[in-house]
Formats: sequence, C-alpha cells, structure tokens
Amino acid sequence: MLETSYKDNEMNFLEEIANKLKLKDKTRLVFIERLKTDNDHRNNPALATFLSQSLLENTSQKATSDIILRDSLRTIFKKLEIEGCDFHGATRDKVKIAKQWLRQIVYPWHLLKNMATSTNKMGPVPQGADIYKADSDYPKTVPLGSEIKFEVRLEHPGSLTLLEKGTSGKFYCLSPSFLATSSIFDAGIISLPMEGAPVNYFQLNGKPGVEEIIAAIASEPPKLDWLPKPDQPPLLLEGKHLQEFWAYFEGKSDFTLWYMHYQVEEARAKQ
Repeated sequence: MLETSYKDNEMNFLEEIANKLKLKDKTRLVFIERLKTDNDHRNNPALATFLSQSLLENTSQKATSDIILRDSLRTIFKKLEIEGCDFHGATRDKVKIAKQWLRQIVYPWHLLKNMATSTNKMGPVPQGADIYKADSDYPKTVPLGSEIKFEVRLEHPGSLTLLEKGTSGKFYCLSPSFLATSSIFDAGIISLPMEGAPVNYFQLNGKPGVEEIIAAIASEPPKLDWLPKPDQPPLLLEGKHLQEFWAYFEGKSDFTLWYMHYQVEEARAKQ
C-alpha cells in the first residue's frame, strides 16, 4: 500500500525534497531523475547517456554527461547527509542508500505531515522566565543549547503518541516512553518530560535546524507492539515504524493528528 502511494505521489514528493535541499538546474534534474523509480533499471553511466542532451546544454566542450552527473550526485549526497541520510561511510551504493532512506523513512513522515493539521496547541517551552512567558504563543525559534519542555494542550481525554524528527534527521517516539507517566491523559496541558521522569528537560544539543513534532491523539493507544512502555527510553524510529504508524491511522476517522515545527538556531553571543 505504501509502495502504491509512493508511485502515485513520487514526482510531487521529489520536487518537495528538491526545494528543501535548494537544488537548481542540472543538479535538480539529476536528483529527480536518479531517484525516480522509472530509472531504477539504469546505472549511472546509462542515466548519464539518457540525460546527455539536457546535461550537456550550455556546457564547455570538455564536460561530459558522466562528469556532470557524478559531480551533481556528490553535491546531492552531501545535502542528503546533512538532512539525516546515513551513508555509513559508504563509497559505493550511495544511490541505493539514498533511495531506501527517501522512500522508506522520509516518505512515510511526509504522508503523516500531510495527514496532520498544523496547530499552535503544542510547542517548546524554554526553561527560564526571561525567555518565555506563560501567556505567550510557543516560540518559533529556540537557541541551540536551550533547556526546554514540550507542551501539548489536549482538548479532550485520550492517548497521546508523540513523534519527533530532530535536527539530526533522526526520528523518535517521545510518548509513550519514560518521559511520560502514562499513555492516557486527561484534558489539559501535558508537559514532557513529566514529573518523575529520569530527566527534567530536553537539552537542545547537536546542530541548528528544524525540529518537527507529530502528535496522535485517540481514545486508546495505537495497537502497535513496538511502542515503548512507560519505563522505557524514547524509541529511535526506523522506516518500518513510520510506515506502520501511517498505515494504522490511514483511513481512520476517530483520532486527531497534529503537526508543528520550530527552528533551532545558533545561540547569539551575549553583548
């Protein structure tokens, strides 16, 4: 079912990723054509020949389509690595790794985001009264190194499943986990980590970038056997987890799916 959905939406998805990576001209062309399923049967030399007319347009006589494709792929792989694609030090088969990452991990998250409703009913709460006021909207930017809690304002009782995509490009299930005392909550403000958790706040370490959060609110916890128990740490999500999460909620109507994001920026130097 995911494979069918991907093929139906492939071009829009690849265009969206190309925009996010700020790819232009021939590098953009190589990205889309190299990662299209219609070109899976072509190796790099065959694809360079297939695209030769477009790749060689307005180039010097010394350039070849193979060289242009190779250099474009190097740029693409660097950008994908920054976004979270782990090539595990590979010098070969990078195209295969990139395809698997985009199709099996990034695409299910893309589907969940499209299924969700953007909301201002959840967001980060930096610790310290000088940074955040309780009556203000959640901040859109948070300095790197900040200590935060994450709030969700539940409008009615229910289970809360909270998934995060960090600036590293890795995905985690934050709730249920030991960050929450229960997977079922009353209506009101839920603040993670909750009192009694092994940690008192999230430390925004790592690198600048965008943090994304998806919250699924339902009458009962999703029937997914991989969800962490209340005494277990947040789960590092793999593609199969995101695929199963999307498949579980796809077509259902008795749940709420929310989405929000915020920017983690380099801390400003004190004057």
